[in-house]
Amino acid sequence: MNVTEFAEQIVFGTTLEEKLAAPGDLDFSEVTEMSTVVHSITAPGRPVELAMQSIAGKNVKPPRDENLGNDLARGQLLHFLANHELLATELMALVLLKFPNAPYAFRRGVLVTLQEEQEHTRMYLRRMKECGVEFGSYPLSGQFWRVVEPMQSPLDFVARLSLTFEQANLDYSQHFAKLFHRLGDQVTSDLLWQIYEDEIGHVKHGLQWFREWKNEKQTDWQAYQQALEFPMSPQRGRGTYGAFNRDGRKRAGLNEEFIASMEVFSKSRGRSATVRWFDPGAESELAGENQAKARALMLQLEQDLAMVLVAVSKPDDVILSHRPPSSELRKHWIDRGVELPEFFALDQREKLVERKLRDCSPWAWTPKNHEIANSFKASLRHASTPWHREQALLYRKSWSISKMRTWMEKRGECDEIPDWFASQGVLGHPVSSLLEVESALHDFEYRGYTHAIYKTDLGAAGRGQRRVACGSPIDEKDSRWLEAEFARSRESDSLPRGILEPELLRRVDISFLWNFDLQQQTLDFMGWTQPVVSGGRRFSGTVLGTPFSNCDLETKRFLLEDRCARLQRTERWLAEHLNPALCEVGFNGYLGVDAFVFEDATGALSLKPLVELNPRMTMGHVALSLEKRLAPGVTAEFRIFKVEEWNAVKDCLEEVQYQASSIAGKRQARWKAGVIRLGETSSETKHVPALLVGEAAIERCGK
Repeated sequence: MNVTEFAEQIVFGTTLEEKLAAPGDLDFSEVTEMSTVVHSITAPGRPVELAMQSIAGKNVKPPRDENLGNDLARGQLLHFLANHELLATELMALVLLKFPNAPYAFRRGVLVTLQEEQEHTRMYLRRMKECGVEFGSYPLSGQFWRVVEPMQSPLDFVARLSLTFEQANLDYSQHFAKLFHRLGDQVTSDLLWQIYEDEIGHVKHGLQWFREWKNEKQTDWQAYQQALEFPMSPQRGRGTYGAFNRDGRKRAGLNEEFIASMEVFSKSRGRSATVRWFDPGAESELAGENQAKARALMLQLEQDLAMVLVAVSKPDDVILSHRPPSSELRKHWIDRGVELPEFFALDQREKLVERKLRDCSPWAWTPKNHEIANSFKASLRHASTPWHREQALLYRKSWSISKMRTWMEKRGECDEIPDWFASQGVLGHPVSSLLEVESALHDFEYRGYTHAIYKTDLGAAGRGQRRVACGSPIDEKDSRWLEAEFARSRESDSLPRGILEPELLRRVDISFLWNFDLQQQTLDFMGWTQPVVSGGRRFSGTVLGTPFSNCDLETKRFLLEDRCARLQRTERWLAEHLNPALCEVGFNGYLGVDAFVFEDATGALSLKPLVELNPRMTMGHVALSLEKRLAPGVTAEFRIFKVEEWNAVKDCLEEVQYQASSIAGKRQARWKAGVIRLGETSSETKHVPALLVGEAAIERCGK
C-alpha cells in the first residue's frame, strides 16, 4: 500500500476499522496521479452512526466540569474528545491527499502524527466503553472539518490544525488530566497525560514547518494571525477558560511573544456580535461645543473610560475604541477571570462590515453615533432605530423639570403621587439670562433657601455647574461666570441655557436604570444603585453589594422598610410616565434617572424622583453588571479615580490579595476580594476606573 491509498482509506472509508487500521510499511518512493481527485469534500466517509452534524445542527457541547463525577458524564466527555481525535486523523489523511508534492519530511511527519491520532482515538474508545458509552451515542460535531478542510496549502494546514486546534488541546488535555486526578479517576488522568505529551510534539511539528513557509520578515505571531481567515482566529487556539498552559507551549517551541499574545488575544468565535463603543460627549455634541478644550476633554475621557464596556459585554461582542487595551491590561482581566470581548480600532471598523453582527449599542445615541451604526447597516440582524431630532430634548435638564411639573400637577388625583415625593417648590427654573437667574434666586430666598445650583442645560458628569448664593445682588465672580456660560451656549432663543434649582440637604443619591424596547414599548427595569457624588457634585463611583448600607438609620429605614416599598413605588411611577414620553420621540436603548433623598426644613425626608434623565447607558449600568460578579454578601465600590487619587492609593491596593470563588456551571469567577482595574495607568491617563472588592480594598481608599 502506498501513502495515497492509505490516506484514501481513512478519508473515504465507511467503517471505523478502516479509519483506525495501522498502515504497515508504506511506499513514499513516488508521487502519482491519485485515483480520487481531492478538491473539496463536504464530509469524510463515516458509518451512519458516526455521521457529523450539519452546519445548521445544534452546537455539540461536552458536560461541564462540575458534572463529571459519574461514569456516564465521563463517557460523554470522552465521546466528545474521541470525535476530535478521529477528525484530526481524517484531516491529516486529507492533507496527504491534497498536497502530494509537499516536502517528503513534512509528509513523513504528518504520517507519524496521524498514527498517534489513531491511537488516541482507540484509547478514548476503550475508556469510553468502560464508562458504559458507545461511540455514536451522542451527536458528533464537524466543526474541525469545516474550518480546516478548505485549506489551500500545507501552510494553511499547520496554521489551522497544528497551531490552532492542537495548540488548544495543550490546554484541554492538561486541564482534564488534572481534573480527573482530583476526582480520583487515575486511569483517565493517565490517558490524558499521555495525549498531552503527544500533542506537544504535534504542535512542534506544525511550528517547524510554519516557520519554514511563512514570510521571513514577519514574526511567528504576525504570520499566524495573517494565516487565519474569519471565523478562524487565535481565539480557537486556547482551551478551557482559566487553564492557559504556558509550559506546554514553551516545550512545543513557541516563543514568549507568541505565548503572551495568545494568552490575551480575544475575538468573536463567529457568533453574531453586539458592537459597542464608548462616547462621553453626547451632551457636548448636541450642545454644539466645538472648542478645542472641550474636544480634548472628551477625547481624554474616551481614552480613559472606554474599557468600562468590558463589564457589560459578552465574549463574542466587539468593543470599538480609539486605543484598544494594552496587553498588560488584558492580562490583568484574564488573571481575574474576565472573559474578554473582541477589541477593534474605530478607524478600522470597515473591516467588520463582512462579519455577522447582531446590533449596535453605543454608549449614547446621537447623530454622530447613528452614522457609525449605519456603516454596519448591511451586516446587522437588528437595524438601529432612526434618529429623531426630538430625542435630543431628552438630554436637557429643562426637559426633566418640565415633565416633572406636568406629572406632579396630578398630585391629589386618585392619590397617584406618593405624599413622600418632593413638592413642586423644589423644582428648578429654566434660565437664559442674569435677569432670569436673579428672579429665580429671589423666589428661592423667599422659600427659605440660602443657595442654589446652576446647571448647564446640556451638561454631564458635573460639568457646567456652580453654587450660587440666594442673596441679592449676585456675586461679581458668579455673575461673570454665568455670563460666560450663557455666551458659550449656542442655543436658539426658544431653549434655555441652563437651569437653577434650590440647594437641598441631600441624604443619599439614587439611580434607577432601564433598557427601553421601542418595538415592544416596554421598559425593562435593570435595578437601582447608589451613586457616590463628590463635594463638587462630580460622579465618582457607585456602592455595590449592599446599597444604602452606609446611610444613617433614618435614611435606610425610609428607603428599605417594607422590602424597599418606596423604591419600588418610585420605579413604577417613573416607568408609567417615561414609557409614553420615550415612545413619543422614538427612543430606544439604555437610560437612567437620577434621584435623591433629602431632608426638608422640618427635618422630614422626601424623595425627588426625577432630577434628570440620562437617555443613554450610564456608569450605573456598568456597576450593575459588575455587581453580578460579586460573591454573596461581599461589599464593593465601583470608582472612577482621578489619576492623582489613584497614585495616592495604588501601593496600598496592591497589598489587597485577589480572591474569587467559582460559579457552578459558569466559566467566570465570583469576586470576594481585590481590585479589578477597568482602565490603563499610563503616563497619559487622567482617570482610572476600578472595582474595589471587599472592605479591605474600600478602606484603603478611604470612604
